[in-house]
Amino acid sequence: MLNTTRLRILREVAARGTIIAASEALYLTPPAVSHQLKVLEQEMGIPLLERTARSIRLTDAGRRLVEHAETILAECEEAYADVVSFSIEISGHIRLSTFQTAAQSFALPAVADILKKYPQLDVVVSELEPLRAIPALKAGQIDIALSHEWDFVPLPKDRGVDRYDLLFEPIVVVLPVGHPLASGPVRLKDLSEERWCVAHESAASRLAVDRVAQSAGFEPRIILESNYFRAIGSAVEARLGVGIAPLMTDLRGLDIVIQPLIEPTMERRIFAAVRRGSGRSPAMRAVLDALETVAGTLGPESLPEFRP
Repeated sequence: MLNTTRLRILREVAARGTIIAASEALYLTPPAVSHQLKVLEQEMGIPLLERTARSIRLTDAGRRLVEHAETILAECEEAYADVVSFSIEISGHIRLSTFQTAAQSFALPAVADILKKYPQLDVVVSELEPLRAIPALKAGQIDIALSHEWDFVPLPKDRGVDRYDLLFEPIVVVLPVGHPLASGPVRLKDLSEERWCVAHESAASRLAVDRVAQSAGFEPRIILESNYFRAIGSAVEARLGVGIAPLMTDLRGLDIVIQPLIEPTMERRIFAAVRRGSGRSPAMRAVLDALETVAGTLGPESLPEFRP
């Protein structure tokens, strides 16, 4: 009989590439992970991993078992959610990860509503950047991960994760006060001669800028790289260059101008991710409903105004 704990360990090793990285994700020691993998290989009667002094690689059999593990672990989550759905009490312990913009705009207000409505439901919130959130979710470190996806940078499909879209956030252009284009909507190609303040190369916002700029026929001249939109706004205020940011980014207090981006328009989709099937439990459904409700109140009238 296959052991789900060992299947989860194998999946994490496959996803993270090393026993050390998998052990950190699962809060286990590397020797414990290695032992469980050896036991799994003994149970299967076939090598699942090829080990060298510096790396570890799945065999064909190992890769096939990881595919089955995704299905088995998801079915276990769904079975648990299905059975506990018979409970009439909303209770339990939910671990929610969020990133800064989502926390400020709707996640924390939603959690406050949940705690008032369901005193037996314990929700613990942690800040976790989207790049780390989904791996942490799949490793069982959190139960709900708030993440985002940018236009022109689609995320890979993950059959082990269910996704609930919460909010579609416009991307805006950030300009210095007095800039010639500061009086109205901005076409991307009109920024081809500007210096750019952008995120680092691995960030979704940077990939989006690079791809749409390429389609517009230019390569941005980078003067500043930061993964903090507030820092980008400060650089624009100092007249180092121009940038883009999600509309809900807290840029209050900066002497800058924000205008809509057109040709092309761009959005960031904010979503909640859960392990496949787990969203059906009463406690999870209560948290997801609260997130959807509060995020749904953030219509155009509640978002920051464009400032000419």
